[in-house]
Amino acid sequence: MNRARGIVMAVLLLVPLSAPRAATRTAAFAPADPGVRAAAMGGAYSAVGGEPSALYWNPATLFYQTGRGFEASYANLYGLGLARRTFITFGTKSVYEVPRFVGERVEVTRDMESGPAYAFGIQSLSLDIGDEGYSEMSVGGGAAWGYSDRVAVGVSLRALFVSSDLHDVSAKGYALGFGAAYRYSSHERLAVAVPNLFTRLFWKFDTTERLPLGVNLGWTRSFGSDLVLSAETEWREQEEGPYRIAVGGEWWVFPARLALRAGFRHVNGALDDIDKPTFGVGVRFSRLRFDYAFRLGPDALGDTHRLGLLAGF
Repeated sequence: MNRARGIVMAVLLLVPLSAPRAATRTAAFAPADPGVRAAAMGGAYSAVGGEPSALYWNPATLFYQTGRGFEASYANLYGLGLARRTFITFGTKSVYEVPRFVGERVEVTRDMESGPAYAFGIQSLSLDIGDEGYSEMSVGGGAAWGYSDRVAVGVSLRALFVSSDLHDVSAKGYALGFGAAYRYSSHERLAVAVPNLFTRLFWKFDTTERLPLGVNLGWTRSFGSDLVLSAETEWREQEEGPYRIAVGGEWWVFPARLALRAGFRHVNGALDDIDKPTFGVGVRFSRLRFDYAFRLGPDALGDTHRLGLLAGF
């Protein structure tokens, strides 16, 4: 436990203290697999989307929402009881009413596919070790638009806040992201996302950093309405070769009731290189879906359990 505490403190606190002015690397606001469904699928999610948590993966895939939804999740990172991460996100899809003549009557149909989509969310990380605390918070939103029936683009903008009990360890900043998705068949989609296209963190101790720039390339294919497969590669600056490679899948064993999920991810350059599987389930009751994800952690730390709720209305 002492070793784990030391690692967590070093990653979340000490790295920013030692960073030079205008550095391009920081341990703050590290990727955290937002969304329990995405975490269970190994983080291969940039092309999947369709739910409020797409705000953090690829804002373009917010366009594939079919209505309004509220998503919340909680995780005790690495099972240490020291770090907790929460996400609360609301998403909505604009619906156009299209009039048409049927004989001598005018009927109005609802176009669920053409309108823009939006999402607003808060994500937080809190770390509590003895008398010292550290927290990160991100507040922001995103929007997506579709062009014809094949292309979607989206942008996201988040305000970033860091606070702690350590002297002068606090910061404010922003992150602007961009994404695009292309549906090249009725069942397959390609996507590209740059979550941290333009970023800045302004530390109180007069140091300015930007979050590492990464590009995510994703693919997904659906087989009917019950099976989804996905894959993703992330390329990040100052890393040799792909930083992250992930594959995942979701199978609705009992359609609209019970889903089984699994994935595998390779991460290069984290606390340790990670080659670990992920697992999860989803249970749906009417407009509510309860999600669980299990992610094996780095060898130096423990495993992470995630719980989530998605409500459509």
